[in-house]
This record gives sequence, C-alpha cells and structure tokens, in this order.
Amino acid sequence: MRGETNELKMNVEKFFLLLQNYPDDFDSTSVFVRFLRSFLRINVQERVLPTIEVITLIKEQKPNIFRSIRKLSEEDNMLAFLTGLSMDSQEAESRLQSIYEGRRGER
Repeated sequence: MRGETNELKMNVEKFFLLLQNYPDDFDSTSVFVRFLRSFLRINVQERVLPTIEVITLIKEQKPNIFRSIRKLSEEDNMLAFLTGLSMDSQEAESRLQSIYEGRRGER
C-alpha cells in the first residue's frame, strides 16, 4: 500500500519534470509515450490512477506533442483512448500536485 503511493508520487514527479524539461516538439513525443505506457502499468488499489489529469496537462502544456500522440493513435488503440480523455486543466494540475505533495486526493 505504501509502496503504491510512493510509486505513484515518483511517477507524478517524473511527469512534472518531463513537462518542465522537454520542448514541445515532435522529437519529445517518444519520451512522453514511453512515460504514458509505464505510467499505465502502476498498480494502485486505493485510488484511481490519474490518467485523465496527465493527458490533460500534456494537451494543455505540450500541444505539439499531444498532436503527435494523436497522430500515433491512428494505429494504437491505447493512445486513441488516452487522447480522447479531457478535464479542466487547472483541476488536473491541482490533483496531480496534491499527489506529489502527499495530500489525499478527492478521487
């Protein structure tokens, strides 16, 4: 249980670092796709994996990468499903920040 929380927190931190350190261009797309595939493998039993939040922030903060992922989704059902997800970007960032800071989320 504690390990799940730490793994999720580490992955949220990694995601924030990706957003901060990689440019919004085609060459960064593979880094984000690898992260998404790894992220989806996290086994969290107590809470819902914040997948919608992650994809929303990619869409808002890295629109060129999101477009590249959407293009790749034509041949990848998992990416097609993910690119169809969306929510309010401020709420998404707030939820991820609360996981990163170790606060209990609403979900």
